[in-house]
Amino acid sequence: MQSQQLERIDIRTSQLLTPLMEYSGACSGCGETPYIKLLTQLWGDRLLIANATGCSSIYGGNLPSTPYTTDRHGRGPAWANSLFEDNAEFGLGFRLTTDHRKNRGLRLLDQCRELIPETLFSALQQPAETEQRREQITALQAALNGVQDPLAAELQRDADALVDKSVWLIGGDGWAYDIGYGGLDHVLSMDENVNVLVLDTQCYSNTGGQASKATPLGAVTKFGEHGKRKARKDLGVNIMMYGHVYVAQISLGAQLNQTVKAIQEAEAYPGPSLVIAYSPCEEHGYDLALSHDQMRQLTATGFWPCTASTRVAVKAVSRH
Repeated sequence: MQSQQLERIDIRTSQLLTPLMEYSGACSGCGETPYIKLLTQLWGDRLLIANATGCSSIYGGNLPSTPYTTDRHGRGPAWANSLFEDNAEFGLGFRLTTDHRKNRGLRLLDQCRELIPETLFSALQQPAETEQRREQITALQAALNGVQDPLAAELQRDADALVDKSVWLIGGDGWAYDIGYGGLDHVLSMDENVNVLVLDTQCYSNTGGQASKATPLGAVTKFGEHGKRKARKDLGVNIMMYGHVYVAQISLGAQLNQTVKAIQEAEAYPGPSLVIAYSPCEEHGYDLALSHDQMRQLTATGFWPCTASTRVAVKAVSRH
């Protein structure tokens, strides 16, 4: 099923959408993969992922296998992995590139106006849901078929750039709170339409569970048996100070619908967004079959409040 067939997308209806991430090979009970799977369900082949090195690069790109797959049209998400320290800048490049390609496509469309039916040209200038835009692009390519004009040939070849892309920068707390924080802070301080998903396990999960700046006070970690002696960094509050960034904190096991709503709002927000997702990990030392109980308790006690904050009202719309 595709999302345009649904009147409303919430936790129940979202699970009717075909996931384009499957059989990841992550640790049993991993709390990170459900969030990424949800992104593929909401935005399908429009999803562009800039991935920071970490657990998500192991289960996400352990070539020659990959958990990312294609839909019935043979299209799927695009995924690329960057160095630990520069993933935010890498993802910003995704956004700038897709915007450049779309603007170039619109210029070509204007230059080829006389070769295109006026009704189709006008429709391509207006906002449209993704499936409708794809139908318009198919009609455009058919109208340009056989036209002996180099600009028409370019437009026919690159018309897919007219479909909006959903750019997500994904990484763990070791990237977002520590090693890549400088780049992340800089990218979010700008006004580009990028979305950041932080898979917060509160430790360096990929290297064995060492403490990060997301590790809470008193937590015992590898090489930190005496307990963390400093409070965890509040990344959401730090970024919220800019005033123009959509910031949300989510927990799939604690607040199902709030998770889906916050992710949709982040993507719909016409600017930078930060979504911090609590992610259970085997390094936490408890049976992950009980992870949803743990997530509910963390939210109920106020340790992990599920929140969303922005000064700009957004309408959550997702269509792929």
